Amino acid sequence: MVVTPQVKLYYDDVEVGEKIPSQVQELSVPIMMRWCGAAEIFSRDHIDYKYAIDHNLKDIVGSGWWTQARLYKLLTDWVGDSGWVWKIHHQIRANLHPDYILTFWGKVVNKHEDSGLGYVDLEIGVTNQENLTIVPGHANVVLPLKGGRLVPYPFEV
Repeated sequence: MVVTPQVKLYYDDVEVGEKIPSQVQELSVPIMMRWCGAAEIFSRDHIDYKYAIDHNLKDIVGSGWWTQARLYKLLTDWVGDSGWVWKIHHQIRANLHPDYILTFWGKVVNKHEDSGLGYVDLEIGVTNQENLTIVPGHANVVLPLKGGRLVPYPFEV
């Protein structure tokens, strides 16, 4: 059985300068512990409050892998099943601590067509509750053109 994805977003509908829907997440200790356990991240600064304090941190710190996964979620939620998150790059420039309110966001900065598919370049990032971008980055997604072919799964260049 072949399942054809419903196209949620076409390349033709995306405009340079457009902001994609942001996502807000409060970083809590349970989220941090579940992520570290599932990903087998046992660095003590992620899971041991006393250790973190003893090493001049204000609390345990969030995982960079969790941050990357949340950025992927932001983009995959936006492109839907018919698109492909092709590349993502980010830099964590500040610690993430419990009770931070984090906003994951993206903005279209460029787009072009190649081989019957649409390529969209985005500026992405994570801002904290003080509206400081603590995780800047950029990403590339691939979308179908209206009347064009579907993005192949898996996508390969």
